[in-house]
Amino acid sequence: MDDLGRRIVSGAVEAGAFLPPEAGLSASLEVSRTVVREAIKVLAAKGLVESRPKLGTRVLPRDHWRLSDADVLGWQFETDDGRLQEQVSEVRALIEPRAASLAATRRTDDEAVRLRKLMDQLAAAVDDPEEYVAADLALHASILDATHNQLLAELTSTLSVALRAGRTISTQVPSGVDNLSMGAHRQVVDAIVERDPESAFRAMSEVVISAAQDVREVLHRDRRS
Repeated sequence: MDDLGRRIVSGAVEAGAFLPPEAGLSASLEVSRTVVREAIKVLAAKGLVESRPKLGTRVLPRDHWRLSDADVLGWQFETDDGRLQEQVSEVRALIEPRAASLAATRRTDDEAVRLRKLMDQLAAAVDDPEEYVAADLALHASILDATHNQLLAELTSTLSVALRAGRTISTQVPSGVDNLSMGAHRQVVDAIVERDPESAFRAMSEVVISAAQDVREVLHRDRRS
């Protein structure tokens, strides 16, 4: 599924083209025909392909894709030229500050304790980009969970893919994990724990804006080089 998904999203297999027959895919990917069949079903559910009897499996254009699906989003980030990151930054700015505000009014005592622990883990991982990304993802996911809004919580997997892609980029610049960024994250957690929705909103807005600036800095640097 990953192999075929990457080919489609990258444009290696263009919209309108037909995938090789099931037997051919089975041989080239070195998997059973059953595995190929199941992979095609999953890709069809994600809007990347459609299968028609006697015709085969055709690749669908991008406007059919489930763009917010975690797998589709991840494949897009692998070939992103920066435009997708900009769109993600806009979505984060719309969702995460409000989520933090809701979390501040709805979090449980256990969730407050968990957020404190995750904040400590984030601070301890400041010199380890990989651990920092993992701790940051866990923190943001826990904030969404603390909203007690099921629809927001279900965005966790999608936002996690976007956050990981953005954090992998932003940690390439010093400001990506500096004291200002760490301070903004701590302000978010403090505001949620103290049940201060307005402060939580402002602090999360600062986190999102800072991350977007870091991503733009790295992308522009890469383009100049």
